[in-house]
Amino acid sequence: MDTIENQKGARIRRFFNAEAQALRDKFLIMETLIPAVGRTGSGHVAEEGRYLEALLRDFLNKHLPSDVRAYSGFILRPATKTGVDDLRRVKTSDDEHSTQLDVIIYDISRFPIYERFEEFVVVPPEGVIGIVSVKKTLRLADLTKELNSLRRAASLCEQENIRGPYLGLFAFKSDGIPTERLGSEIFNAIKENCTDVPFDTLPNEVSIFDQAVVFKLSPNHSTVGFAGYIRVDCDIDEPGIGASLHVSLQRMIQSLLSVYHDKSRLGMGRPGFVSFKEGQFRNSSPLGEVRVRAASAVKVISKQDTTIT
Repeated sequence: MDTIENQKGARIRRFFNAEAQALRDKFLIMETLIPAVGRTGSGHVAEEGRYLEALLRDFLNKHLPSDVRAYSGFILRPATKTGVDDLRRVKTSDDEHSTQLDVIIYDISRFPIYERFEEFVVVPPEGVIGIVSVKKTLRLADLTKELNSLRRAASLCEQENIRGPYLGLFAFKSDGIPTERLGSEIFNAIKENCTDVPFDTLPNEVSIFDQAVVFKLSPNHSTVGFAGYIRVDCDIDEPGIGASLHVSLQRMIQSLLSVYHDKSRLGMGRPGFVSFKEGQFRNSSPLGEVRVRAASAVKVISKQDTTIT
């Protein structure tokens, strides 16, 4: 029988496991109702992809604060003045935009929106809390493209002394790759494509829904000048709860809340909302560390510093 200590937070884990199970059941609807002919999966891959993105957005919108909403669309960083007299963007860049992003988590209460239609937006970078790429099946061949897209979008959101947005790649399943090898392959792709970039532009998590999460440790838990990564398994049973399907979804919510409530943003402590089994992250498999580049300290260019008006 579990001790009282082991049961702490268990009702939260059971709750999110039920949420995860419901999401997994919905994940199969398109290929059940609109099956492909002569192969597995859905007969309309593009529509299935949009459906899966909408499922994850709906899940996030259900559980995140009402001031934060998940959309799809683009981040546009205009070369305009910010604040009272900060002209850095005017002097150092042109108007720039991201690729199309599956999920943009945005602070709608404090920041404006250029364009919004149903679930689609074009937003400036300041209000971006998180960016998620969604895949039905994670294939190792896709990792370089997906990681570079996330890193590029994150670079548009860099602000001095402001914590960068959460960056995640979420897949509903992998291409039959064993968990141990999968973690190593994902880490190697991160190391190959993201070495010597600022800490905040490294992915926070690469999650395979019912298999594993490759998770970036905080600077306090990494060697100075590096970002450490671990693999957290999602297919290990916990007595009274079952397989830890909830881990990838709870991890995403907690990471988003950490950004939203960060002292450099909202300035509040993160709420006690999620629950993981004691030691689940602390005792997980280390994958290695990626060398990071210190964020550059850019001098604010004011009206007194330049003739640009």
